[in-house]
Amino acid sequence: MTDQRVRVTIVNHAAIDIAASPAAVWQTILDEYIEAKKFRELGYAIEPLDDPAACLGGYRMRFEQDGAVVDERICHVTERDEAAHRLSMFADYLAGGMIVYATYHADEAPGGTRYRLDCHSTLGIDQPAGAERSEIASAAGEMKAQFGTALTGYLESIKAKLETQG
Repeated sequence: MTDQRVRVTIVNHAAIDIAASPAAVWQTILDEYIEAKKFRELGYAIEPLDDPAACLGGYRMRFEQDGAVVDERICHVTERDEAAHRLSMFADYLAGGMIVYATYHADEAPGGTRYRLDCHSTLGIDQPAGAERSEIASAAGEMKAQFGTALTGYLESIKAKLETQG
């Protein structure tokens, strides 16, 4: 038997209540993802997509370190609902073969806004020869926990930023 890669989809949901208006959280979502502000601040090069498939917008983002490409993605906006304060996008991670679908929500909540994030990540996991299905499930579970921690950390940083501004 030989090693193989198994495609799995990991689903994460994260949310945080922020003492800020839905309009302020929505504007942050647009700044972070439509304008790619969070990626620009990290040093990514951002180029708008000239692609008819990106009819709602999108960009190619690339990060280099020491002359090597560390991360490169193509991001498409798939939904932008101003009235519902909801943005959906997908990112194709060119180097790693991962595809991520994410939806960002700024919902009115008591005392401010609930910022919700739904994320579906499809990626390959190595399956060593003879591995049991439970081993793949365990590896996927570990990745789900890591992704969840990252998403929660991101939402907490947005909460801190918005609550200190307002």
